[in-house]
Amino acid sequence: MAKFTRELDELVANGVITPEIAENIRGFYNKPGDSKSPNAVIIAFGVIGALLVGMGIVLIIAHNWDVLPKPMKLFLGLGPLLVSQIIAGFIVVKNIQSQAWREATGVIMIFAVATAIAIVSQVYNIHGNFARFLMVWALLALPVMYVLQSRIASLLFWMIATWYATEVGFGLFKHNYPVPYFWLLAFAATPFYIQLIRKDPEANSVSFHNWVVGGSITIVLALGDYGEGGDLLIPAYITLFSIFMLIGQLPVFANRKLINNAWLIGGSAGTVGLLLFLTFEWADLAGRSSAFWLSIPGLIWAILFVIASVLLYVAGKRNGFRNVLSKSYTFLVMLVLIIIGLQEPLVSRALTNVLLLALGVYTIREGAMANKLWKMNYGLLILSILIACRFFDTDMSFVLRGLLFVAIGAGFFATNFYMIRKRRVAS
Repeated sequence: MAKFTRELDELVANGVITPEIAENIRGFYNKPGDSKSPNAVIIAFGVIGALLVGMGIVLIIAHNWDVLPKPMKLFLGLGPLLVSQIIAGFIVVKNIQSQAWREATGVIMIFAVATAIAIVSQVYNIHGNFARFLMVWALLALPVMYVLQSRIASLLFWMIATWYATEVGFGLFKHNYPVPYFWLLAFAATPFYIQLIRKDPEANSVSFHNWVVGGSITIVLALGDYGEGGDLLIPAYITLFSIFMLIGQLPVFANRKLINNAWLIGGSAGTVGLLLFLTFEWADLAGRSSAFWLSIPGLIWAILFVIASVLLYVAGKRNGFRNVLSKSYTFLVMLVLIIIGLQEPLVSRALTNVLLLALGVYTIREGAMANKLWKMNYGLLILSILIACRFFDTDMSFVLRGLLFVAIGAGFFATNFYMIRKRRVAS
């Protein structure tokens, strides 16, 4: 900052800018709010330091655990939790705004909760299963993010809740419906996530939350023993990924860098991946009973379809339906393919290939119109993967396959050369 000030003084001395302009520039870069913004490096080292201290204490205690008396074990189990609560209380009462302190305390408290649960259960021989432990841990970790306004505590909570759901869904306690408690936990944590978006949508913590929240929903949706109704999870997932893409096109996310827009990346990749799977295998839905269509997956699909329709309407009214990304309409096309597949599943499978071909071509078109080279290459990649997949289930000579690969490579070179040349002319 000192160097910057000297350069301003030099510009004023040489008559390049007036003293009034120099003062305005100083005022702009010395806003009071800037000094209050959290330092990401300090926060990161504070959290890492808290984790290292905690792991070191755990290792020391574990080495001498068998020789410790019961009161000492309880003290060691509840002590870190008590200390972290005292620090948290001090932060809240004194209204300390240091994000580094809040994040470090939140991390320590969440792991101290787990330590306390485990040690008390072991000392008093309280029987239970691992899923129940994760459930209690998540419930006790939930208030931490709200009390301390800790973003890392929120991320840890989503991970613990997802861990609990996978333990229930894949473990010995599998239910025949979606893991209900996970959705209640997710509902309880969503207001904090929305608060982060409203407060600072450009923050890295929001980007991390986008990936974690989207990944959690994607994982948990498939958990459960659905029986024959599980075939309806595929259109449900197609609809879910369309919802992700429509969320990614909301104004709060649309102008962010692509790598930070997890909703758009995850929705697009998930859609293409599922459609590629359907080009190999299409479920035979003919003659299914009403119980099949009214099953839990059918209900999930219906709910997601309504949500996707509302989001599509909102995005279309705001930006114009022609400006909505082409892959966002996939959930509507999937409904048509399902209806056709009731009579002719092979026709639906063939039309899925056509749909992927159209999405690839349209993605190339969108990239060309928006002057985005990555989007054009993405469209070419979709076409390349589709053609490569057809090599496995079609009787095609090696010469023809080689010519197709040459054509794909030439397409990559041609489109990239065209876009680079177009940018040079425009500049």
